[in-house]
Amino acid sequence: MKKILFATTALIATAGMAAAEIKLSGYGRFGALYVEGGSPETRIESRFRVNIDGTTTADNGLTFGARVRMQADDSSFDGQGSAGAAGLSGARFYAMAGGLTVGVGNILGAIDSMPNLYTGSIGLSGLGYANVVSSFGADDFQSTGTGRNGVEVIYDGGQFGGHISYSNSDADGTVNGVTLERTAGHVSATFNTITVALGFQDSNVATDTEWALTVGGKIGMGTVALAYADNGTAGDKFTLSGDFEVGSATSVQAYYTNDEAQVDEDAFGIGFKHDLGGGASLRGGVAETHGTTRADMGVLFAF
Repeated sequence: MKKILFATTALIATAGMAAAEIKLSGYGRFGALYVEGGSPETRIESRFRVNIDGTTTADNGLTFGARVRMQADDSSFDGQGSAGAAGLSGARFYAMAGGLTVGVGNILGAIDSMPNLYTGSIGLSGLGYANVVSSFGADDFQSTGTGRNGVEVIYDGGQFGGHISYSNSDADGTVNGVTLERTAGHVSATFNTITVALGFQDSNVATDTEWALTVGGKIGMGTVALAYADNGTAGDKFTLSGDFEVGSATSVQAYYTNDEAQVDEDAFGIGFKHDLGGGASLRGGVAETHGTTRADMGVLFAF
């Protein structure tokens, strides 16, 4: 009788757990990075990132979930060869039904989530991500910080999409005694292989992105994108970028950027990615980022 009761209890517990899931994903990367004028100029580039996702599906079909991220990299490199300690991000919680998602906490942010915003990112480390026209003057998911503690609504209808986000505080608290506050949104539409997205933001930070436009998609053997942003008092920023297949396992990424916020307004770079199989790839690149030369090379493996 005890065996029957134990088996029945285990079955009920297993059935209850079937709707819940814990998932780990992420990547590791390591290699060498050169930054002109850095101290030192050449150093080890490394990062290990683990996303921890927990989800469960209620009886009514509504999915609830949360994500935190653990990340260790060389951001605290002190010239003595030490690596950065791992840090844990603030949590993002969400509820999802069909194509609609409501998220709170360490939100993704409507501007930073625009399609084609990161197209043309090069090398192992992004080499400064000068290609990103928002200049990161908008909310985004913080990998090792608390994040913006905001709220967002995301709609994914396949051909059409939309994203609205709002935040009013973070770990920094205030800028010049004023509480940080951002309201942003973007809409997107896909026609054949081309996606167009338009985003707007109302912020009390003068250098934040006010509006942005991206257009991009697959053309032949590659992906080409145009992006533009009005970054408030920091001026306008424009990027032309592409990602092209040059072999069965090799692709080349390139971009040109003009940024009015910089003394030297021009930035450009070229990089490559060679697929090694099993989620691993060899990557590298070189960029001239507003007067500073950067280069890197190494291996990235996803899991």
